[in-house]
Amino acid sequence: NKLESAMEGFRRIDDSHRLSDAWYANSWLKHLANDYEGIKDSLLKASELAAAVGDRRREIESLTYLSVLAHKHKQQEDKYHFLITAEEKMKAYGLPQFNFAKIPFHYAIFAENEADKVPHLKQVLAFTDLNPQHWVAQSSRRQLVEYYLKYDRVEDAKRLLSGLTNDNAQNAYLRTIIALAEGQNKRFIELAQRTFEKAQLAGLNRLSMDVALLLLQNAGNAVNTDFYIQNIEQKAPLYWRLEHEDELTTWL
Repeated sequence: NKLESAMEGFRRIDDSHRLSDAWYANSWLKHLANDYEGIKDSLLKASELAAAVGDRRREIESLTYLSVLAHKHKQQEDKYHFLITAEEKMKAYGLPQFNFAKIPFHYAIFAENEADKVPHLKQVLAFTDLNPQHWVAQSSRRQLVEYYLKYDRVEDAKRLLSGLTNDNAQNAYLRTIIALAEGQNKRFIELAQRTFEKAQLAGLNRLSMDVALLLLQNAGNAVNTDFYIQNIEQKAPLYWRLEHEDELTTWL
């Protein structure tokens, strides 16, 4: 009801930019209602309104988001159609290279198994070579590092961090899990504790919960387990608890 009131207000003052944002938000409500046609209608309107006011970022983002929601709703033709449409618009507008990283990132989402995701994730990193802190680059790098470590390819994982100078929470996390994989327990604990602090300061709640659980599972009596258990009890969102339900039974 609040969103509909806002949309009516934006129509009255002829604010197409904010009306585009409102239609974008409306797509999530349609997703929760399992209404794919409503999702499609909302995001196409969001894209059209953004195009009308020259907001290319929102115009294209509405299409890429539509491709992801089409995938979630098993609309096979639409998910590829709208992703290709977004890529064509990027080319037509002559957008910088890093913008194209979203295309292989979405193809990685569509891939049915881990191995099929790898070439797409590598392409994301190639597109974001000059923008390594872009969120799609950080997500892709983490997925690749975790994939390599799963198969004991530690050197391949380490190469993904070569040349990264930004010591943000995401990069610190990757160094943490590599230290763990190498059996460097003291370094792992030091990096994990620092990563936890960085994630909390940056407001990255999910990442801080991931690190807290990692410390509980691997640091033993070397850390204050009560501190990390309390953080999980107080701050872990429901979706994260459900994802880690089996692992948490030991601690909560």
